[in-house]
Amino acid sequence: MKLLISVRDEDEAAAAVAGGADIVDIKNPDEGSLGAQQPHVIAAIAKMIPPGIAVSASIGDVPNLPGTVALAGLGAALCGVRFVKVGLLGTQTPAEAARLLEALSGALMMAKGQVGLVACAYADADRVGSLDPLLLPHTAAPFVEGCMIDTAIKDGRSLFHCLPDAAIARFIEDCRDRGLISALAGSLKPEDLGRVIAHGADIVGVRGAACVSGRSSPLSIEKVRALKRSLIAHSPHAHASPDRFAAR
Repeated sequence: MKLLISVRDEDEAAAAVAGGADIVDIKNPDEGSLGAQQPHVIAAIAKMIPPGIAVSASIGDVPNLPGTVALAGLGAALCGVRFVKVGLLGTQTPAEAARLLEALSGALMMAKGQVGLVACAYADADRVGSLDPLLLPHTAAPFVEGCMIDTAIKDGRSLFHCLPDAAIARFIEDCRDRGLISALAGSLKPEDLGRVIAHGADIVGVRGAACVSGRSSPLSIEKVRALKRSLIAHSPHAHASPDRFAAR
C-alpha cells in the first residue's frame, strides 16, 4: 500500500518526501476536501519532487460543468504532475459523472507524457447530494486510472463513520475487477491504517493526521514518518512501489 500525503506548498512537499511519502498530493485545503492549488505552486512542487515519488494535483470539489472542469484538468496536467484528482461534488447521477469524466480525460490527453485521472466520490455523499461512491468504479472505469473515496465535509467524521466495512470492501473489489487503482481517504487517523490495509486498497490518503494540529496547520515530518513506519509495520510490502505510481 502507498502512502499519499496531501501538501499545500513547497515546504510541506519537502516534509512529505523527507517523511517517506510515496505520493505527494498537491491541494489547497482552504478550498475544500480536494481544493485546488494555484498553477505556479503545482509546477514548483512537481519540479522539486525526486524521481520515484509520484505527484498528484487536485482540481477541486467540482460542479457539474464538464467544460470548466476539463480546462482546469488540462491546466494541472501541464504543470508536470503524474495524476490529476477530481472530486465529483456536483454530479449526482452516473450519467452526469460519466459526461464530466469523459470531457476531463479527453483534455488530459492533450498534455505531454502520461497523466492519469483519479476520480473521487464522497463517503458522506448523502450529506452533500453527490454521486453514491459505490457507483464510482463502474461509472469511471472507461476514463480513469483510479478511484478514491474521501469525505466532503471535514467535521471529524471519518470514512469509517460514513460507510460500513462491507461497502468499502465492495468498492475495493469493484476497482480491482476493473484494473483500477483504489484509494481510501477521509479524516483517517493513524489507528485506522490497519483497517485500511485489511481492505486491500492500493493507496491511503492522509492530511490531517500528518499535520501539527489538524488539516489547516503545517505538515509534520515526524508525523509523516510515524505514519510510514506504521504502514510498513502493518504491511511488510508497503515500501515496494509499482511502476504505475512512480512514472512521471
